[in-house]
Amino acid sequence: MMSQQKTPVNYSELQLSDVLIDIEKTFKVKFSFNSDIVNNRLITFQIEEASLEEILSALEAQASINFTKVSNRYYIIKKQSNINLSNTQHLEEVLIKEYITSGIRKKSDDASISLSPKALGIIPGLTEPDVLQSIQLIPGVQSPTETASGLYIRGGTPDQNLILWDGIKMYHSGHFFGTISAFNPYITEEIKLYKNGTKARYGNRISGVIDIASDNNIPETLEGGMGFNMTHADAYLKTPLNQNAVIMASARRSITDAFNTETFKNLSKRVFQETKISNGNVLQEGDEVTTTKDLFYFTDFTLKAILKPSPNNKISVSSLFTKNKLDYGFLIEEFDEASQDKLDIENQGASLNWSHNYSNVFSHALSVYYSNYDLEYVGFNSIPDEFSDQLSKSNVIEDLGFSFDTDWSLNESSSLGFGYQFSSNKVNFKLAFEDSEAPEDNYNESNEETNNLHAVYSDFKLKKADRWLLNLGIRANYFSVLDKAFVEPRIQFESKLYKNLKFKASVEILHQAVSQVLEFNTQEFGLENQIWVLSDGNEAPLLKSFQLTSGFIFNKNGWNIDIEGYYKKIEGLTSLTLGFDNIGQLFSEGKSDVIGLDVLINKKIKDYRTWLSYSITENEFTFNNINGGNSFSGNSDITHHLTWSHTYDWKNFNVSLGWNIRTGIPYTKANGITDTTEGFVIDFDKTNGSRLPDYHRLDISTTYKFNLSENSKWKGKIGLSLLNIYNRENILSRTYEIRQGAASDAERLREINKSSLGITPNLVFRVEF
Repeated sequence: MMSQQKTPVNYSELQLSDVLIDIEKTFKVKFSFNSDIVNNRLITFQIEEASLEEILSALEAQASINFTKVSNRYYIIKKQSNINLSNTQHLEEVLIKEYITSGIRKKSDDASISLSPKALGIIPGLTEPDVLQSIQLIPGVQSPTETASGLYIRGGTPDQNLILWDGIKMYHSGHFFGTISAFNPYITEEIKLYKNGTKARYGNRISGVIDIASDNNIPETLEGGMGFNMTHADAYLKTPLNQNAVIMASARRSITDAFNTETFKNLSKRVFQETKISNGNVLQEGDEVTTTKDLFYFTDFTLKAILKPSPNNKISVSSLFTKNKLDYGFLIEEFDEASQDKLDIENQGASLNWSHNYSNVFSHALSVYYSNYDLEYVGFNSIPDEFSDQLSKSNVIEDLGFSFDTDWSLNESSSLGFGYQFSSNKVNFKLAFEDSEAPEDNYNESNEETNNLHAVYSDFKLKKADRWLLNLGIRANYFSVLDKAFVEPRIQFESKLYKNLKFKASVEILHQAVSQVLEFNTQEFGLENQIWVLSDGNEAPLLKSFQLTSGFIFNKNGWNIDIEGYYKKIEGLTSLTLGFDNIGQLFSEGKSDVIGLDVLINKKIKDYRTWLSYSITENEFTFNNINGGNSFSGNSDITHHLTWSHTYDWKNFNVSLGWNIRTGIPYTKANGITDTTEGFVIDFDKTNGSRLPDYHRLDISTTYKFNLSENSKWKGKIGLSLLNIYNRENILSRTYEIRQGAASDAERLREINKSSLGITPNLVFRVEF
């Protein structure tokens, strides 16, 4: 059907009447309306591919009109008599202008940035969108570990980010140890990112918010797609039951256990380097090791149903399941010593969402969710008739909650919302060790805590046309695990200074009662050595952050310049959370002070786009028992970070080139080994007193889209990408260990450097209908 086709849209300050004429010609439809409704209304709307439904929704938001479908061809246009707040918050927020590239927009009614994977332009190094890697295009969002899920937002750590998928809290967001995000981009409708100015409905995290929403529309006909690249394959299907109901399903699975592609080889080399797996459990130089088990795969599934029993009611049920499984075994034949490591990580959840409009000015939304995170690790090591030992670890989270929100449109320029949230978060941790030779060294430690969170909050918005915007939010949290309540004020303000210049500012206070800490018992394994724990006020203190931002936005003649400075203070950090090589397991509590400036310059010239993203940051740690109590550079402090990207579209071809350069992160240098009464120890220099070499990388991607049927119902895409074109060896981290040489009495200091990906190709092929 013509209404299901997608077409490029580029309206810039165009009269609504002319836009409607263009739509009629493109989609073979007809509009009936009173000319007074459309006169003197200018439309700005740019997107790479948009369906008729998407275009009409955008026009309704911009022009305050309603489209009523009479038949497949005819529509009636009426003026909105009143503004429905729940719809306004969903539609008006979208600023119909490109922020970086197509599919990324700065929202006009809050401080968030919206990403649409379906409309997202080609990105350097990626042949298809990745939900979390796409966010790294935005200044202030960094990944020092070169992963998709390891997102550091303005000095915060990944566990300080709130990640939601259809309202389900996610505690593990990556596949293959973070190299690929755990969310299927082909059933994702929108990713909403907050770096600051967070809405009051978001809580219990102190850094960024990543709110992911899956497809929320009911298609008229069956839709689906499938494809594969050099790491995994996927498929999705949207089956409408009638005009008011649809069932959607998707699945992805790695193909690496069947095909050992060059892409997977490079990713494996990057992930497993300097771990027990890559070292083959070698304890001494000269050991000959045979791999007896080699299994790894990841998978994810989603299922969603949408029902619209009436025009004023919408109900959706969503579910998600993600899994990563690892099973490696080794044998040192000379000693008949066998070793095996098993790791299973699952994150699953479900949610129910119901929205109801009582009138054009008042509505409510009810959401219920359940999330379960389960990490299980078991490591075996044995020699027949000599010894057998086993190390096991588990980390289980059960999170159940609901929220109730009301929205009230006071008038055309102001709105008010109230809400209540409850969540019960049970966190369990177990660690056990069994040694057949020394039973006295056996231990079995476990801990289980539950935090019941009660939160009430309110948001007030006042907007005067395009002149200024004020968002006031207040949130009060009660954490049962601490038996304390905390208040979080949040303010965002924007004002138009001149025709093309806008001033913006925000301030917020946030709290977090669940976070990750390092555990040192499985550090020999070298992977997933962080666990989730609840705050106890002592060794796991409550995290608190204060952030103040201010900046300017300039738009003129296709140029977009966004400059934002910020100050961020985080309290409640511990050495067990961050890990420091020179203090071992010593507990120390501290804080961080982050001062930064994010700059984005974007320009589009016909089919060519270029954008430059630059961040300058100073992240200082201060701990009472580290570095004499004096401040020092934070573990992930990247002083300068610059990316310069280019994209060009020609007919059905797209090509993208991007250069990424940044300062190396700090590390603690070792000066040598000292022989003490307790054995050899490493003599460390000043904490984080040295820096790794600068990081830089050049990436390229290209895709070609084509039709597989005459009516364009079946479409295909092929693509090629190259990461790190000139094969730069970037060092991501540097640590030290005391290593025993071939001679039993030979001890030496070994420098351990973990490097980035080398030149890595990837191919993609997709079919959609």
